[in-house]
Amino acid sequence: MGVADAFLEAAKLEFFYNQAPEGMKSLGTSYYTTNMGIGNFLSSFLLQTVSAVTKRNGQPGWITNNLNQSHLDYYYALIAVLCFVNLVYFLLVAWKYVYNVDATEYRKELAMATIGDTASRDNRD
Repeated sequence: MGVADAFLEAAKLEFFYNQAPEGMKSLGTSYYTTNMGIGNFLSSFLLQTVSAVTKRNGQPGWITNNLNQSHLDYYYALIAVLCFVNLVYFLLVAWKYVYNVDATEYRKELAMATIGDTASRDNRD
């Protein structure tokens, strides 16, 4: 998970910076760090909620101090279901998203400049 977070956070920061309007570029970094903090709080909240809900009616619960008695498989199955729901939501939002034209044009210009530089080097040789 740590490696996945490292790749995700770098991509998220670039997305916030590229897609923000010119006057709001500096807010991209604050949204990025705020998003990480809220995610950590939600993770703790989910863990405590699952622990409290599954301990009802005298049951030992899914998350206990003894790993041999815990049902972490149920907890991870719940996390997998939540991740699937998140994936479906992400696909819907990504399908409706309109990419910022400025970033697209910049990338096209950069690609054309790179192609032009390569062609001019080939002609010199």
